[in-house]
Amino acid sequence: MTYQSAVAYLESFINFERSHQPSEMRALPLERMRELCRRLGDPQRRFRSVLVTGTNAKGSICAMLYSMLRESTLRTGLYTSPHLEHLRERIRVWDPASGSAERRHADDWISESELSDLVGELAPALDAMRQAGQAPSCFEVMTALAFLHFSRRQVEIAVLEVGLGGRLDATNVVEQAVSVIGPVGLDHADILGPDPVAIAREKAGIIKPGQVVLSAPQQGEVLDVLRVACDSQGVPLVVCGEDLTVTVQDYSLDGLQVTVAGLRGIYESLEIPLIGRHQAQNAALAIGALEALSSTGVPHALVERGLARVEWPGRLEVVHDAPLVLLDGAHNPQAALALRDTLVELCPGRKIHLLIGMSGDKAIEEVGHLLGRIAAGVTCTQSRNPRAVPPTELAMRLAPYCPDVHVMSDAIDAYTYLLNALAPQDLLVVTGSLFLVGELRAALRYAHVKRRRAAIAE
Repeated sequence: MTYQSAVAYLESFINFERSHQPSEMRALPLERMRELCRRLGDPQRRFRSVLVTGTNAKGSICAMLYSMLRESTLRTGLYTSPHLEHLRERIRVWDPASGSAERRHADDWISESELSDLVGELAPALDAMRQAGQAPSCFEVMTALAFLHFSRRQVEIAVLEVGLGGRLDATNVVEQAVSVIGPVGLDHADILGPDPVAIAREKAGIIKPGQVVLSAPQQGEVLDVLRVACDSQGVPLVVCGEDLTVTVQDYSLDGLQVTVAGLRGIYESLEIPLIGRHQAQNAALAIGALEALSSTGVPHALVERGLARVEWPGRLEVVHDAPLVLLDGAHNPQAALALRDTLVELCPGRKIHLLIGMSGDKAIEEVGHLLGRIAAGVTCTQSRNPRAVPPTELAMRLAPYCPDVHVMSDAIDAYTYLLNALAPQDLLVVTGSLFLVGELRAALRYAHVKRRRAAIAE
């Protein structure tokens, strides 16, 4: 099986479940995922894991924890979603025997040959399940593929990002050592529930006996849900801001300098090359998770080097200087609020222009309310994702919140036009969708994507 045919085979599961699956099987995704893992020999039982959920920040927390683990002597895996540019980004393995941790994180991606070989190995089990009316979703297949890859590469610890919710997510078949719950807010309300409490119950579904649970600061009622879930499982709940704290010492477009008081030590003057004050609490949670994994304590140098080398592109990423261009896949109100606060604090006096595309299942008006009033102009476009809202409809829905709204259907043309039309001191923010950010990032790679502290993966 070639790499291209393997990807095509994986994509064949995207719409199959909805159109072919009996309704009773669609309601039992964890049973289906467990059956798939059983057919593969339960690879998820062969490594320790950290499971990270939350409405926002879960990807950043995973990236930080993985980057610190790369500084250790442990073979480490990372599974995230969605990808920005390449499917292979989702599955990574770092083997300390392979070289220095200074190597680019893209060197960790599953190779094309590894992916195609594993898909060929999975195919008989997948075809049998499909014929029996038990076809997994594409995400479930990717998750099983990651588990099998980690098992074959003899990974000792895997950092796993929950795809959606938690309770019924494919990743929740693991018996993780540590659970991390990022900020909980409204997103995917049609699936997870109409309010933060209902959504928190879904996120809390990853909590199991015999583990440590860490949480970002939450609304009081959300925190109550998490405490009840932890109490019912007999596990401790560690809350950022209470049990571990972080202080921001310096903050700029180059990143942050922070000091974290963790569970077992104080980590001073840590440099984090990610933008946004919210990354400080993400770093504290990642450090807390690392401490929870260790029985002997965590060396300060490991934390310091790991955070200094963290990479998480497409999230408040600077790619051009004059005009300043930021890529940020903020796609829900919480993320839009973090983006707004960052722009107001770090970019005073600049005229802000938004190039925005959004999916139809997102809170478009709420995002417009948060971002529209700080923008001098808004250009609506769309990604190639089938869920993307047509730019004319997006413009109509954003118009009440934005003073100057335009439409350009082709995202690359829109970006090129704005880059040439804006003044050098202006700011262009590409936002609203990780799909849009990923497509533009790939298109711009050979033009002017700026190489900052860490090389951007080819």
